[in-house]
Amino acid sequence: MAHIVIMGAGLDGMPAAYEMRAALPKEHKVTVVNAVDYFQFVPSNPWVAVGWRSREEVILKVGPLLGRKGINFIAKAVTQIDADGSKLVLDGGETVAYDYLVITT
Repeated sequence: MAHIVIMGAGLDGMPAAYEMRAALPKEHKVTVVNAVDYFQFVPSNPWVAVGWRSREEVILKVGPLLGRKGINFIAKAVTQIDADGSKLVLDGGETVAYDYLVITT
């Protein structure tokens, strides 16, 4: 079993996670790590600034979206990549081991 960790839950990370999960057998684990628990569609920020949209209309909660597809989610900032040890160090000291790391920040 391989553990694929994807850093970043934005325009690249979310599709990468969905495609990894769809392409790999279920015994492989896919995890997304992102500093915050939401995805904000940045091109919509001017709409929020001028009052054409509310912040809630341009924000999506990541955990439930990934969970529906069997993808794990960790909402913590990565403070260090330990490439030699094949692990990420998260804010607070927690570590996440990986077999493959995809960086989409």
